[in-house]
This record gives sequence, C-alpha cells and structure tokens, in this order.
Amino acid sequence: MLFSGLRRSAGFVVLAATLFLGTLASQAAAQGLVWNLPESGTAVRYSGEYRQVTFRPQSDLGDISLQWQRVLEIRCLDREMAEFEGENVSCVWLEYEVTTGQQVDGVLESGPGATRIYKVLVPESAINGLEFFRADVPHAFVPVVKGFQKIGDRDAEPFALPVLQVFPLLSQVLLNEHLTVAGEETVNVTAGEYDCQRVDCQTNIEDLSSRVTNFSQVWVSDAMPLGTVQWKVRIDREVKTEGDKRDEFQKRSEITIDMQAVEILNDAVSKLNMQ
Repeated sequence: MLFSGLRRSAGFVVLAATLFLGTLASQAAAQGLVWNLPESGTAVRYSGEYRQVTFRPQSDLGDISLQWQRVLEIRCLDREMAEFEGENVSCVWLEYEVTTGQQVDGVLESGPGATRIYKVLVPESAINGLEFFRADVPHAFVPVVKGFQKIGDRDAEPFALPVLQVFPLLSQVLLNEHLTVAGEETVNVTAGEYDCQRVDCQTNIEDLSSRVTNFSQVWVSDAMPLGTVQWKVRIDREVKTEGDKRDEFQKRSEITIDMQAVEILNDAVSKLNMQ
C-alpha cells in the first residue's frame, strides 16, 4: 500500500505531462533548474513535499489526499572538450538524481523506479542564466553531447536523446516563452538567505473534455551554485463532458510541489562512473 498511491499519482503526472509535451513543438519549454555553472565538484541538494488531492464531491468518503517527500541533487562534475555542432567546445558533466518516496524512521524509502539519475555532458555556453529567456527565440531544453541514465534498480544505459528535458523527467517545473520575471525577493531557505529574481510561468492545455494548467514559480540567485534557490509548482486538472460548455469545467485533482535548497556540497562525485 505504501507505493500504490505513488504509482496512481505517477500515472496522472504522466498523463498531464503527455498533454503538455504535445505542445512543446510550438512552445520553447526550457530546463529551468540550472542557471549558472559553479566549480566542478559542487552540488546542491533540494528537498520538499509532493502532494496530490483528488476531489470527489459525490463520494461519502470525501477527497483523497496523498503526500510524499522528494529529494533532488544536482551535481556539477568534470569539464572536458567535446565536439558539438561541428565545433570543439568546452563542456561540463551535470548529474541529476531525484528520489520520491515516504519518510520511514528518518529514511526516505522509494518504490521501484522512484529514483532516477541522469548524467549528461552539456556545452557550457548553453547555461547562461536569465539570458536564456531574453533571447528573441528562447533555447528549447539543454543540448546533450552524450550521457547516461539509471532508472530504479535497472542497469545504467546510454541517454539516447539530444536534449535533456527536465519536465517531466526530473521536475514538474515548466517554463516556456510565457515566462515573466516577476521581480526581486529575499528568500530564506534551509541552505541560507538569498536575494533572488522570481520567474513565473503558467501553461494551459485544453481539449473537449479536460484542461490541465501548470503554474510554475522559480526563485533564482547568482549567489546560489547552479542558480535555483527554490521552486513551487501547482498542476490543476479539470474535466467536463464533451457537450458541456467551457465554463463548466470542474476541478478533479491538484498536485503541488514545494522544493527548496537544503544543502550545498563541495565534494560531489558521480554515482554513474562511466563516460
């Protein structure tokens, strides 16, 4: 029972993600979590809560509420020169490890497949802070020269895609050309206090019977290694019959994710020792 709810929740996230991904050809969905590159061996650990509420107004048993803990660690590793788009350029290995589960006696226990590691070699020029979004045409995703992935207990295997797509592989943060820089805020998180820029983005996907809305907020600071200090996401799913009017959508479920930087590490090493 511990992970059956997680699998149900994951099923909805995949459904919502599929709806969103169907529009990415026309929307430049960006990576949203790495905004600057610190020294090799630096990592930031993020932690927070993942919550889902399924609304059941017709049920005598009421709504269903589920909650898990999530930990994401992003590691900035070795640099090397590599060929990218016909040129020999400076690249950096970035490694992302995300685990979702429940705390049991102080230990985060995850179900099968609930831990994912992606190690990718990325051109350093692709990571350029808020300029990422200020270009006339924002870059879509993070380009990958080569990489590896490990899902759950499966063996590590080559990462076959030419880009790393943070949403939905690692996070439900979804940033695209609708992003706005909302202003400056001072943010206190477990890792410290930071003067940040807050960026907001709302993305809506709708068909005749369902509507999914992603609200993403990310707080970014030059003083934080990798840039991201915290983020908040809410995903609303509404439904109606195909014959109903658009104003008759009813909210069926809500997912919220609150994550913040909890620790900065200076001795980070890869968990996938292959290049």
